[in-house]
Amino acid sequence: MKLHVSLRGFWMVALTWCSLSGIAVAQNRIDTATQQMGRQDLRTRLQTPAAQEISSLYEDEDKDVGPQNVIRQKPRHNWLEASSDVQFGSTSNVYLTETGKTDSSMMISTVQLAVTPPAWQVPGGQFSARAGYRHQKFNYGIASGRSESTINDSDFDISTLFVQGHYLYAEKWLVGGGMDYNRLLTSIDGSYTEFYSEFAPNLSLQRSFELSKKSAISANIGVAGHISYLDPSYLVPSDSYDRVDESATVTYSRELLSKLGFQTFYRAQFTQYTRNHVRKDLTQTLGVVLAYSLCNEASLRAFANFEGRSSEDPNIADYQKVDTGMGLSLRVQF
Repeated sequence: MKLHVSLRGFWMVALTWCSLSGIAVAQNRIDTATQQMGRQDLRTRLQTPAAQEISSLYEDEDKDVGPQNVIRQKPRHNWLEASSDVQFGSTSNVYLTETGKTDSSMMISTVQLAVTPPAWQVPGGQFSARAGYRHQKFNYGIASGRSESTINDSDFDISTLFVQGHYLYAEKWLVGGGMDYNRLLTSIDGSYTEFYSEFAPNLSLQRSFELSKKSAISANIGVAGHISYLDPSYLVPSDSYDRVDESATVTYSRELLSKLGFQTFYRAQFTQYTRNHVRKDLTQTLGVVLAYSLCNEASLRAFANFEGRSSEDPNIADYQKVDTGMGLSLRVQF
């Protein structure tokens, strides 16, 4: 009888440990995905084609017919946009822990295809919209020479369907809103398994200020909701990650040389978990980016980010980490 109880207790402890371990892995993946999606630049380029007025060739030329304009064919609008991005670097805290930090190399690969209808005039400005699909792969430990399975277990993918709208008012204010549907996938034996998904409605407001011909500063505030679903095998409520993010970002940009630009930013995000009223997180990020435009379709960048999180929930680890690396972006329209 004692042996039966002992074995039963052993298996209960083992099951609990495995569940907690799975939750910890999921926590890491979800938090890392949250960081990356928060950095996605969802702004649409708004362009307004206009007729080009030309000056008279000689005095009194336009007295009989009036001002002349170049007669030209309206440029064909590109309805599709395809982009890809590869970012390679290192992180000082792959598990987002408070102590016992583990560094690792990391590679983030992104492909995206979006439908981009023409922008149209509305009272006060322009409105544009886009919808599409984005897929990201997060791989750790590729270049660090590590063989620990726990590093490889941190790999995951993000599959995103998105729709976004942007209203540019008076050429100064940019209002954005939309909905993302995100799925987090892990690869087991070569097959992808979903362990987390969410609907994420979002709103943002941005204002840019030109400091000189080569520098500008912009301020952005945003709010995003997350209606989540977590795999029941983690033995926690499936909506445990329901939350609301409130963020503020200040960015300074400057052109250093032709095709070479510098950017630094600070971002603060306050997160309130609606199913866990104890948990309130503050995540702060400070980063610098040096970008070089190779051509109209490609750019190269180097970056460094410092990030720290503090949580009011004692069960959630506070962490700090530094990410550094380089990235290459490609974008084509057709």
